[in-house]
Amino acid sequence: MSIEARNGFLNGRLENPEAKKASLDPSFYFSPSGPLAQAAHFEYRPQQKQMAEAIYKSLEKKKHLIVEAPTGTGKSLAYLLAALCYCQKNAQRGVISTHTLNLQDQLLHKDIPLLKKIFPKEFSVVLLKGRQNYICPKRLEKVLKHATDLFPSFETTELMRIYDWSVRTQTGDIEELHPLPSFNIWSQICSEPGICHPRNCANNPRCFYHLFREQSARSDLTIVNHALYFSLLGRTTDSQLQKEEGLPFGENFVIFDEAHTIEKIASNQLGFSTSKFRLQNLLFRLFNPITHKGLLLFLKDSSLFSMVHEAYEEVGSLFKSIAATLVKLSVLEHRILDPIPLPNALPETLNTIVEKLSHAVANFPDKEIKEEITNCIEKITLENNAMINFFEMRIPDHVYWIELEEPNPESNVQLLATPLDVGPLLQSFLYEKEVSVIMTSATIKVTDSFSFFQNRVGLFSQTLSLESPFDYGRQMKILIPKDMPDPSNSSYEAALAVWIERLVKQTAGSALVLFTNRKTLANMVEALSSKFAELGYPLYVQDGKTSRHKLLKLFKEAKHSILFGMDSFWQGIDVPGDSLKNVIITKLPFSSPDHPQVQAKCEKLEKQGLNAFVHYSLPEAVLKFRQGIGRLIRSKEDKGIVAVLDSRILSKSYGKIFLNSIPNTPIEIIE
Repeated sequence: MSIEARNGFLNGRLENPEAKKASLDPSFYFSPSGPLAQAAHFEYRPQQKQMAEAIYKSLEKKKHLIVEAPTGTGKSLAYLLAALCYCQKNAQRGVISTHTLNLQDQLLHKDIPLLKKIFPKEFSVVLLKGRQNYICPKRLEKVLKHATDLFPSFETTELMRIYDWSVRTQTGDIEELHPLPSFNIWSQICSEPGICHPRNCANNPRCFYHLFREQSARSDLTIVNHALYFSLLGRTTDSQLQKEEGLPFGENFVIFDEAHTIEKIASNQLGFSTSKFRLQNLLFRLFNPITHKGLLLFLKDSSLFSMVHEAYEEVGSLFKSIAATLVKLSVLEHRILDPIPLPNALPETLNTIVEKLSHAVANFPDKEIKEEITNCIEKITLENNAMINFFEMRIPDHVYWIELEEPNPESNVQLLATPLDVGPLLQSFLYEKEVSVIMTSATIKVTDSFSFFQNRVGLFSQTLSLESPFDYGRQMKILIPKDMPDPSNSSYEAALAVWIERLVKQTAGSALVLFTNRKTLANMVEALSSKFAELGYPLYVQDGKTSRHKLLKLFKEAKHSILFGMDSFWQGIDVPGDSLKNVIITKLPFSSPDHPQVQAKCEKLEKQGLNAFVHYSLPEAVLKFRQGIGRLIRSKEDKGIVAVLDSRILSKSYGKIFLNSIPNTPIEIIE
């Protein structure tokens, strides 16, 4: 058996004739003497077999299924084999959707190559990213030809670096570029709908987006992430456009791993937004008054220069006044409850620019430049419509809010609107279609029930709950300080620093410290970094300067290291072995009650006569708490401690719900 891996497309050729006689029943592979048993490090787990059989049965019956599969179940192999057996037996295709890159890497570089060795038939899998991740050679060539009119000299140097890479790359993926190019450059050379169309690019062997799209159309399985899946799902109900976007909505099934993230991601992708940065970048593409570069140089209408500059100033003025209001209120997010009259003439100015540009390029002879200007017209129209829809609150049953990136008036400002309840949209766009939907995660249940998750995502299907293969009583211990101050107490952070230092020393580093508040994290860095340095414990901090992926890599590689992390480190990271022996939860992970989305969801529940804390805030926090604890034990060999430094887990009545969500583990109250 040999494996070809080109452009992310995995394709195997079978050389073992005996393997071809194997069954297309997934249970065959998971038996104690089955093909997987011959693979290195494989361990028979009845839960894995049970999961594969349940998924296969759901696919055969075209039913939906929700599976809670604890860490160690081997759920990725279970759903992959169930999916492949179904695809090969019925000549069908499917989608695997994940939240994190780590899981995609595991699927492509560990699980799929293993299955290539044991599966009886040839199969193919392709990883498909959003089109703007891929270079468009046609646009790059166009931009290089007109570089002196479009970019200042320092950016043309950057373009040549990208060109040198573009002729060597086999994937065209921006992730290969180090350092990453600026948004201004990449946005003008990446794949774009309308410009990079099958009619224009399908025959270009270096058009990476269409290459992957064609491979996806021929593959058994396409791997995507949740954000891409839901952005395309919500874009249109027109099947032709969906087909052109390259995501197989017409396929027979989709399997969502890391499904606990679906409500949030689907809500964000099915909503709409605009921002100061996006609008100004589009206007700069037309004409940058500082560099005197841009697409307007190709047109003869001189009035457009002043008009674009005027629009740029109006964008700056509008968003600066919005930012100043939020700074004055000392908030980064502010919910909009009623329509707001637009304070300046920006929408009208943008409409006029669109009209004049459309007229100017109607008979423009240079097709390439015309495509780029038309692309700007379409994007400005979309952003302008989003802005009008936001201020006038035209879309019902949405939560509207303003988000400030940094607490200063010059910061980027976003206007966002998301569905109040994503469930009905998913029912309409997905569950009611001729497609089987499988959702799985290690953490779905709250108080031993699927109902919270089902209500949040609107999927009321058959469920399956699997037992953990780990011996938590032997492998893990929970530590809770007896006299920890309440998080609202002024003495909390001083006590927090003392306990973090003490607990980190207990395991000589190898600690992941999870925070819910960025200010608290910064205060702990200030209080403890020098002490950890004296102890020889490297400290890595999620401060926005280093990528999550790089932080995790550094943490794994350094001995006695400590990682201070925020939201994204509560889930989706896998650090087996001695690199992680200690998880410290600084605070129970309740969402901020002041966040607009949380406010709106709680208000809706209260109007229905339900207690919003009991029916939303608490179960959401319990799920995240379970995710945080789940970072510690990743294999049967792992051992360690989890410390909870929030006294409410003992002092509040709801603390028992958190304690009961912990696997069967010894709990020690420490002094």
